[in-house]
Amino acid sequence: MDGSQATVISDPRLITLLNYWQSLKNGNPLPSRHGLDPALLPADLVPHFFLYDVTHQPLDYRMRLAGSMLCATVGYEMRGKTFDEIHPADKAAAIRREFDHAVHTGQPHYAERSARWLPDRELSYHRLLLPFADDGLIVDSLGGASLFDLDDRPLF
Repeated sequence: MDGSQATVISDPRLITLLNYWQSLKNGNPLPSRHGLDPALLPADLVPHFFLYDVTHQPLDYRMRLAGSMLCATVGYEMRGKTFDEIHPADKAAAIRREFDHAVHTGQPHYAERSARWLPDRELSYHRLLLPFADDGLIVDSLGGASLFDLDDRPLF
Protein backbone atom coordinates (compact mmCIF):
# COMPACT_ATOMS: atom_id res chain seq x y z
CA MET A 1 0.00 0.00 0.00
CA ASP A 2 1.61 3.22 -1.06
CA GLY A 3 0.62 6.75 -0.13
CA SER A 4 -1.85 7.04 -3.02
CA GLN A 5 -3.75 4.01 -1.73
CA ALA A 6 -4.16 5.66 1.66
CA THR A 7 -7.09 7.58 0.17
CA VAL A 8 -9.21 4.40 0.38
CA ILE A 9 -8.83 4.51 4.17
CA SER A 10 -11.73 6.56 5.43
CA ASP A 11 -10.78 6.98 9.09
CA PRO A 12 -8.15 9.68 9.75
CA ARG A 13 -6.79 7.70 12.73
CA LEU A 14 -5.83 4.83 10.42
CA ILE A 15 -4.26 7.24 7.93
CA THR A 16 -2.21 8.71 10.79
CA LEU A 17 -1.16 5.18 11.81
CA LEU A 18 -0.11 4.34 8.24
CA ASN A 19 1.93 7.55 8.01
CA TYR A 20 3.57 6.82 11.37
CA TRP A 21 4.47 3.27 10.22
CA GLN A 22 6.04 4.71 7.04
CA SER A 23 8.07 7.18 9.11
CA LEU A 24 9.57 4.30 11.13
CA LYS A 25 11.26 2.71 8.11
CA ASN A 26 14.41 4.87 8.40
CA GLY A 27 15.66 3.76 4.98
CA ASN A 28 14.81 0.08 5.52
CA PRO A 29 12.21 -1.80 3.48
CA LEU A 30 10.24 -2.40 6.70
CA PRO A 31 10.24 -0.74 10.12
CA SER A 32 11.31 -2.52 13.30
CA ARG A 33 8.73 -3.18 15.99
CA HIS A 34 11.26 -1.89 18.50
CA GLY A 35 11.03 1.57 16.93
CA LEU A 36 7.30 1.68 17.67
CA ASP A 37 6.40 4.13 20.44
CA PRO A 38 2.73 3.90 21.48
CA ALA A 39 3.05 7.33 23.11
CA LEU A 40 3.33 8.77 19.59
CA LEU A 41 0.04 7.22 18.46
CA PRO A 42 -3.14 9.29 18.66
CA ALA A 43 -4.62 8.74 22.14
CA ASP A 44 -7.99 7.74 20.68
CA LEU A 45 -6.30 5.03 18.57
CA VAL A 46 -4.34 3.27 21.35
CA PRO A 47 -7.37 1.31 22.70
CA HIS A 48 -7.83 -0.14 19.19
CA PHE A 49 -4.16 -0.99 18.56
CA PHE A 50 -2.92 -4.58 18.34
CA LEU A 51 0.37 -6.37 17.82
CA TYR A 52 0.87 -10.00 16.78
CA ASP A 53 4.09 -12.00 16.95
CA VAL A 54 4.69 -13.88 13.71
CA THR A 55 6.10 -17.41 13.82
CA HIS A 56 7.43 -19.09 10.69
CA GLN A 57 7.35 -22.80 9.81
CA PRO A 58 4.46 -23.07 10.22
CA LEU A 59 3.31 -19.53 9.64
CA ASP A 60 1.12 -18.46 12.56
CA TYR A 61 0.26 -15.47 14.72
CA ARG A 62 0.01 -14.90 18.48
CA MET A 63 -1.45 -11.72 19.97
CA ARG A 64 1.24 -9.85 21.91
CA LEU A 65 -0.74 -6.69 22.59
CA ALA A 66 -4.46 -5.96 22.36
CA GLY A 67 -5.95 -2.56 23.09
CA SER A 68 -8.60 -2.29 25.78
CA MET A 69 -11.37 -1.42 23.30
CA LEU A 70 -10.63 -4.52 21.20
CA CYS A 71 -10.92 -6.78 24.24
CA ALA A 72 -14.05 -5.01 25.51
CA THR A 73 -15.68 -5.27 22.09
CA VAL A 74 -15.12 -9.01 21.65
CA GLY A 75 -15.68 -9.75 25.33
CA TYR A 76 -12.41 -11.42 26.33
CA GLU A 77 -8.69 -10.83 26.84
CA MET A 78 -6.97 -11.43 23.51
CA ARG A 79 -3.32 -11.23 24.62
CA GLY A 80 -1.47 -14.52 24.36
CA LYS A 81 -4.08 -16.14 22.12
CA THR A 82 -3.32 -17.58 18.71
CA PHE A 83 -4.90 -16.47 15.46
CA ASP A 84 -7.32 -19.41 15.46
CA GLU A 85 -8.40 -18.70 19.05
CA ILE A 86 -9.24 -15.08 18.19
CA HIS A 87 -10.82 -14.96 14.76
CA PRO A 88 -14.40 -16.08 14.07
CA ALA A 89 -14.43 -19.42 12.27
CA ASP A 90 -16.68 -18.14 9.48
CA LYS A 91 -14.11 -15.50 8.45
CA ALA A 92 -10.81 -16.99 9.66
CA ALA A 93 -9.62 -18.31 6.28
CA ALA A 94 -10.10 -14.96 4.52
CA ILE A 95 -8.51 -13.02 7.38
CA ARG A 96 -5.55 -15.44 7.51
CA ARG A 97 -4.94 -14.90 3.78
CA GLU A 98 -4.69 -11.15 4.48
CA PHE A 99 -2.24 -11.72 7.33
CA ASP A 100 -0.19 -14.15 5.23
CA HIS A 101 -0.15 -11.67 2.33
CA ALA A 102 1.19 -8.90 4.60
CA VAL A 103 3.94 -11.24 5.84
CA HIS A 104 4.95 -12.47 2.38
CA THR A 105 4.84 -9.08 0.64
CA GLY A 106 5.79 -6.72 3.46
CA GLN A 107 2.88 -4.51 2.39
CA PRO A 108 0.20 -3.02 4.66
CA HIS A 109 -3.31 -4.34 4.23
CA TYR A 110 -6.56 -2.41 4.77
CA ALA A 111 -9.92 -4.13 5.05
CA GLU A 112 -13.51 -3.21 5.78
CA ARG A 113 -15.45 -6.27 6.81
CA SER A 114 -17.86 -7.78 9.29
CA ALA A 115 -17.55 -10.87 11.43
CA ARG A 116 -19.48 -12.61 14.18
CA TRP A 117 -17.34 -11.60 17.16
CA LEU A 118 -20.33 -11.82 19.52
CA PRO A 119 -22.84 -14.68 19.63
CA ASP A 120 -25.86 -12.52 18.85
CA ARG A 121 -24.61 -10.23 16.08
CA GLU A 122 -22.02 -9.41 13.48
CA LEU A 123 -19.80 -6.40 13.96
CA SER A 124 -18.48 -4.30 11.10
CA TYR A 125 -14.96 -2.96 11.38
CA HIS A 126 -12.11 -1.24 9.56
CA ARG A 127 -8.67 -2.79 10.02
CA LEU A 128 -5.20 -1.65 9.04
CA LEU A 129 -2.55 -4.37 9.20
CA LEU A 130 1.11 -3.28 9.22
CA PRO A 131 4.17 -5.55 8.87
CA PHE A 132 7.26 -5.02 11.07
CA ALA A 133 10.68 -6.63 10.67
CA ASP A 134 13.43 -6.24 13.24
CA ASP A 135 16.02 -6.98 10.54
CA GLY A 136 14.24 -4.66 8.09
CA LEU A 137 13.38 -7.56 5.75
CA ILE A 138 11.70 -10.62 7.30
CA VAL A 139 8.33 -9.86 8.89
CA ASP A 140 8.30 -10.93 12.53
CA SER A 141 5.38 -8.83 13.82
CA LEU A 142 2.08 -7.51 12.52
CA GLY A 143 0.65 -4.42 14.12
CA GLY A 144 -2.30 -2.23 13.38
CA ALA A 145 -5.71 -1.18 14.57
CA SER A 146 -9.27 -2.44 14.26
CA LEU A 147 -12.02 0.16 14.51
CA PHE A 148 -15.42 -1.40 15.15
CA ASP A 149 -18.62 0.32 14.01
CA LEU A 150 -20.57 0.13 17.25
CA ASP A 151 -24.13 1.30 17.69
CA ASP A 152 -25.58 2.43 21.02
CA ARG A 153 -26.67 -1.09 21.93
CA PRO A 154 -24.71 -2.57 24.90
CA LEU A 155 -22.11 -5.14 23.90
CA PHE A 156 -22.83 -7.54 26.77
